Amino acid sequence: MNGKKIWIIGMVFFLLLIGASIFSTSQTPKSYPPYLVESPAPTGLKALYTYLGENGYDVTEEDRLPALSDQALRILVSPPVFTDNRTEEHYLDYIRQGNTLVLAKNNPDGLFSLKTDYVMPETVPEEEVNTEAESQERTLHLMNRNSVRLSLETDDHILLEDEYGALAIEREIGNGSLIVLVEPDWLMNQYITEYDHTEAVFNLIPFEKANKIVFDEYSADTSRGTLSQFELYPGWAYTLLVQGLMITIFILWYQGKRFGPIYPVREETVRLSNQRLKAIAIWQTKGKNYYTSVEYQLEYLKEAIRSRYGIPYHQSWQKRLVTLAEHNTQFSANELRKIAQSIETIGQRKTLNKSEYLSLSTTIDKIREEVEQR
Repeated sequence: MNGKKIWIIGMVFFLLLIGASIFSTSQTPKSYPPYLVESPAPTGLKALYTYLGENGYDVTEEDRLPALSDQALRILVSPPVFTDNRTEEHYLDYIRQGNTLVLAKNNPDGLFSLKTDYVMPETVPEEEVNTEAESQERTLHLMNRNSVRLSLETDDHILLEDEYGALAIEREIGNGSLIVLVEPDWLMNQYITEYDHTEAVFNLIPFEKANKIVFDEYSADTSRGTLSQFELYPGWAYTLLVQGLMITIFILWYQGKRFGPIYPVREETVRLSNQRLKAIAIWQTKGKNYYTSVEYQLEYLKEAIRSRYGIPYHQSWQKRLVTLAEHNTQFSANELRKIAQSIETIGQRKTLNKSEYLSLSTTIDKIREEVEQR
């Protein structure tokens, strides 16, 4: 019973801890993408949108392509380059119907056949640039960190320029017009009231002539107006690409794969290990090469005694084994003399039978093991 109470108290304490952590955690502000109308963040456009609405302008926002029958001033802020030509052509048709489209983008090159030029980076001040609005023939102090200027066509009307080129132009297309600004940051919440940005925005964009003002957020989703990567090339091209990748993988796999068991090199496991001695012994026994086998064993024993006790090769077996008897061997001096005599007899005779071979081979192995162990 006490164990159950402890378990319940532990669960309640755990839940209270979770609740306290939730309420004590500071709520992070909501994150907004830049240039959104409803965004109160420094990078949003809510200040301009709210000001226009509170001063009697018919202002709204839309996240769809404009209808060609609409009669409105439409504002596009920092849209992507439309890879789907149908989207761009729809906006051009909208302008040709007598509407005004305002495009504000840092580098509008590639949009609506616009072209830009780069000025030298060291010629652009970091904080502000003095620009001259030709319509009012006065100098405006504006923030400008953009090294891009608009390339002009014959009928383009310059709305704002500095010593390096055009910052804003108006281009007539059909019955309407396209107004282009290379500084969308002037419309942002954090910059619109700094320097002369408010005056510049209201001089460049004809709000007072518009029956309706639309903030276009169709391009806020970067997937709109752009083609899927699978639509850039025909289907057969992707089929060939996938098949080519599969064939390449199989070729590389076939060239790098070993089919069947892996056999180790024979020298590593037979000729360079203990198996070598066993193989030679079996070969000697089956071939009845008893004398050759004993000769090999005696040569190895000579080398072992020389390495251990320093007895040279030219010594006879009598002197070698008698000297060996001085080092506490398991054999007596008399036994070692008999063994030495047997070895010398076999060396003179150069033949021996199987019984003599097994007896002498066993004795040689015992002497060798004793020498190696010492």
